[in-house]
Amino acid sequence: MKKWLSMFTVTALLMSGVVGCAGGDEAKPDAGSGKAAAGGEKTTIKLMQFKVEITDKVKAMAADYMASHPNVVIEAQVTSDYETLLKTRFASGDAPDVFMTKAFTDISDWSDKLADLSNEPWMSKVSPSAVQGMTVNGKKLGFPVAFEGYGFIYNKDLFAKAGIDKVPTTLTELKQVNEKLKTVGVPSYSEAYKEWWVLGQHLFNLPYAYEKDPVGMIDKINKGEKKVTDVANMNGFFDVLDMTVKYGKGAESVGVSYDNQVSDFSSGKTAMMQQGVWTIDSIMKINPNIKMGMFAIPLNDTAADTKLPVGVPGYYVLNKNSKNLEESKKFLNWIHENGQKYLVDSFKLIPAFTDLKTTPDLGPLAADLSSYVEKNQTVPWAHTLWPSGSNQEFAKPLQAYVGGQLNKEQALAEVQKIWNERVKK
Repeated sequence: MKKWLSMFTVTALLMSGVVGCAGGDEAKPDAGSGKAAAGGEKTTIKLMQFKVEITDKVKAMAADYMASHPNVVIEAQVTSDYETLLKTRFASGDAPDVFMTKAFTDISDWSDKLADLSNEPWMSKVSPSAVQGMTVNGKKLGFPVAFEGYGFIYNKDLFAKAGIDKVPTTLTELKQVNEKLKTVGVPSYSEAYKEWWVLGQHLFNLPYAYEKDPVGMIDKINKGEKKVTDVANMNGFFDVLDMTVKYGKGAESVGVSYDNQVSDFSSGKTAMMQQGVWTIDSIMKINPNIKMGMFAIPLNDTAADTKLPVGVPGYYVLNKNSKNLEESKKFLNWIHENGQKYLVDSFKLIPAFTDLKTTPDLGPLAADLSSYVEKNQTVPWAHTLWPSGSNQEFAKPLQAYVGGQLNKEQALAEVQKIWNERVKK
């Protein structure tokens, strides 16, 4: 892990993901009586995060911390409606002590409420690639949860059944893969376009990430010097989107949830799904014997341009106005000290710390991600540079396109309108 992370130098990283997000319920461990064993008041640390696919594991980690720190209660809330709830809690005076943000735009937006973690004991162990996205005005504000990457996850047995002996690296090859699967009666996709982040964030990230200068292009769009239609691989994005619809669920894709998508793929009903390394645990629970891999999604016919989006899905950050700030710092330090057990072995995440190591237990998706990184075939999570909140809004016109209510030009016009409005806010 150390070897390939040292080679990883992406200009603009996330997570965001979601974010490698998924559907699920929020979780709160039992707060107990609120009294310490010796009769004193307990310190309650309120934790919020958006990675709902590891809800049970976050609860277990919190329970372990409370067991070893009997004077502390961790109230862990994990929710899919994260951004709205987080803003509501701050506005209502119930702000969390520890919460998650994404890189660049998101962490910058929250920076006036965040504690400077530059001098924390674990900061020297953070992978250099994870630092830029959490640094605002020279202050390091985050604790990177993991490195993540996403693309098309594929079923190797179904590919073999269709006579496919190599993953596609160009748009033409991807079309050929879909046709071969169709010939043997295997649906290619069941895409979760009901989820805003699958379509409006992860897939729509690709054309921006594939720009030669993603930061520069997005800055020009923000300033009105360029439009989203000027993004070089935008047509390729729609080509891929069209394929996922044609060789998948059609217009019904807008009703497919994350859980349905993962279930269909894991049970062998579909050959591919656009998702990332965070799905490994969910897949293996359904089908522990599945043979799978992950490849980068091509947007044109130049194989050298086809790269895997890799970034940091989220950073733990601390509310600088928390009355429990010092105890919250101790909690983060404990997570790092026990990072191999929780971040790697339990959460099944690829660590963003140089002193933590990947293991074979992380599975084939992590192995494929590391292969792309070692070959320097990565692109950033450019969506973290979009205007704040725009990713959820972008999903709406793209969903309307999938559903047949808008054509490509109309969908992009709506995206541009949303972009312009968000820049003004």
